[in-house]
Amino acid sequence: MSAESASLERQARDIVNVYHLTKMGNAAGIATNGFRNGTGTYLTRSQRAGVWVSDRPLLIESNIDPDDAVCFEVEIEEAALAAFEWFEDGKPYREWLVSAEVLNGCRRRRLPEEELLSLFR
Repeated sequence: MSAESASLERQARDIVNVYHLTKMGNAAGIATNGFRNGTGTYLTRSQRAGVWVSDRPLLIESNIDPDDAVCFEVEIEEAALAAFEWFEDGKPYREWLVSAEVLNGCRRRRLPEEELLSLFR
C-alpha cells in the first residue's frame, strides 16, 4: 500500500493519534506486553479503571520528570474513543480514560525523544 493510499484509508476511517506518557521504567512492559489498566477515583466518587490518553502529550500535567518521560503514540478510530472521553470546561486539550483492552487492539509506537520534543515547539 502506498503512503498516499494509507493516508486516504486513515482519513476515511477517522483515525486519530492519541498519546500516553509514562515513566521510562514502564516503557519496556508497554512495548512488549501492551497497556495495563490503572485504577483510581480521578476526582470522582467511584473507582475507575483504564489508561489515560490525550490528543497531545501532557508532560507538565503528567508530573513525570522530563528526563524520565516516555511517550507512546496510539492510532485509534475516533468513534472508539467517544465513550471514554472526560470533559472539563476550559481545557485546551482532550483526554480519555480508555480500557487497556481497546488500546492494545490498536497500533502503537514509542516516540523517539527528538520527535516527542518537536511536539512541544
